[in-house]
Amino acid sequence: MNIVDKHIGSRVRAQRQSRGLTQRQLGDKLGVRFQQVQKYESGQNRISAAQMWRIASVLSVPISHFFENLDLTDAETSGADPGTAHLTPSQARELAHIFTTLDTSRREAVMAFLRSLAQTGQDVRS
Repeated sequence: MNIVDKHIGSRVRAQRQSRGLTQRQLGDKLGVRFQQVQKYESGQNRISAAQMWRIASVLSVPISHFFENLDLTDAETSGADPGTAHLTPSQARELAHIFTTLDTSRREAVMAFLRSLAQTGQDVRS
């Protein structure tokens, strides 16, 4: 989960609760199910710009409200923001294709290698 998505979601939750709305009521006003509102509020699903505009309108707050008090200092300096390292769809397809062609022992070796890279922060290209 991305730190920005989590922050925005928590701001949506706080505003929804302060207005006395349930997730179902907010979802009905937005045209989505309450489960989608849950995912927005937890930061599990990213809120599109258009949906953020609708949420701001329903909750009677400016869109900027969702970004207030957002502190990116730690995420920027640590490089730990997982939202910045997504695979493109073509990369994901290629990776899945290559991975499925490997036998079990090679898959395990690749996974061990990737885990070690992730722990040490090494660059694969070096």
